[in-house]
Amino acid sequence: MRKPLVCLAAIAGLLGAGAAGADTTLVYDTGAGDFVVKIRPGEIRIDDASERWQLYRADKQTIYSVDPAQKSYVQMDKQAAGAIKAQMQTLRENMEKQLSRLSEAQQAQARAMMAQQVPGLGGEQSETTIEATGGTDTVAGKRCRKMQTLRDGKPQESLCVASAKTLGMAGAEFETVESMFSLMQSMLAGTGLEHIGLPYLSLDGMPVRYQDPNSGNTRTLKRISHESLPDLAFDIPASYTPQSPQIGR
Repeated sequence: MRKPLVCLAAIAGLLGAGAAGADTTLVYDTGAGDFVVKIRPGEIRIDDASERWQLYRADKQTIYSVDPAQKSYVQMDKQAAGAIKAQMQTLRENMEKQLSRLSEAQQAQARAMMAQQVPGLGGEQSETTIEATGGTDTVAGKRCRKMQTLRDGKPQESLCVASAKTLGMAGAEFETVESMFSLMQSMLAGTGLEHIGLPYLSLDGMPVRYQDPNSGNTRTLKRISHESLPDLAFDIPASYTPQSPQIGR
């Protein structure tokens, strides 16, 4: 369920950061296919080997989840996010009413089961922070700083973060990345998924290696290029039809 929110969470897990070349293409090895990020001032495209690809346009402050197989796309902006938040709140309220009819022991058991499907059901707050370990490494020829993600104080994902300057990214490209994550942060607020993904606005760089000990997911940069990207790479075909974001999509 929550496919639009899951799409946002998926994007939130990758980037982060601060500056000097043309366009930028980052290709990561996931062990199950390539994770490709194309960046140019004002636009970002992410292909993660799934059936969909994601597009961010800064001028419209919008993220699109594009489904080539269905020739359709879901458009996510602040207005759409507001509608989803309202749906989530209504869903939580209805479930709380159902839970109130159960005994305390039954409530605890049911709440634990529902928490996986309805984020923030109990109104609990989680905190995600990141800290430098003091170590450095080299990935795909780029020097990076080792960092550790903490969720509620417990070590989780490990990262190696390279500065935008080290990666040869232009300042306008980083500003686009920062703009996308700022939009995502505001859209995820109130959904229960606020703390899924990385604290992207705090990284001061872009992860060139990512390791999640819980899921086993990894991403390791294997090459980077600064060749100019064609407009076609950032276009959604005119024949594709828009679909409204809904809980359960």
